[in-house]
Amino acid sequence: MGNTQIHQRPIGRRITPQRAQFRRLAASADIGTVTRAQLAVLAQSLTCTGLINGTESHLLVALINTVPAESFDRSGRPIVFKSNQQLAFEIGRSVGRVSRMLSSLFDAGLITMQDSGNYKRYPIHNGDGEITDGCGIDLRILIVRYAELDELVRQVRAQKKAADAALRRYRGALRNARYALSAAARLSEDSFSHIGARIERVSNIVGIAGKASSRVLRRATAL
Repeated sequence: MGNTQIHQRPIGRRITPQRAQFRRLAASADIGTVTRAQLAVLAQSLTCTGLINGTESHLLVALINTVPAESFDRSGRPIVFKSNQQLAFEIGRSVGRVSRMLSSLFDAGLITMQDSGNYKRYPIHNGDGEITDGCGIDLRILIVRYAELDELVRQVRAQKKAADAALRRYRGALRNARYALSAAARLSEDSFSHIGARIERVSNIVGIAGKASSRVLRRATAL
């Protein structure tokens, strides 16, 4: 009788060098420097950076709010032990979708994960009943990266504000130029045509103003 090969189920998620680095980074967290409320606000804001989408943000906020606030104090350990099934129920998504989103959050460096051999999530307590370790979804990396991610959100918002301002100025300048040209009574036909063609040429170069860069809009406004 031939040899029977037993294919064992791989234990946990595949650990890439990047994921391993995120785990090491999480271990350096100075717990107690960032509150749960600050992290929840950050998680909601990260969608504007393109780092995660709205559904992933919803899951990340749910993970943060799952952990008691005192787990972010100095003696705490912010680890989520809920199953994918429970998380899927809470955010209204399938279990498979939650699993994929957790992998995406891991790859983005917003969570780290430690899986047990049977894929169960559970805490490990010391003699005083405090959680010292566990298999679950670890949020400590958010504490480590809080300042970096918060600054990224601030930069993106500042860029969006500047782009909106440039767009308003350009549209106002274009509207005023066309109005001034139509109201001009003393221009010759050649001058009228020349100035009108220049305005439209600038407008055509810009194209759809809402999709143009701030630099192009500022230059067009000056012209």
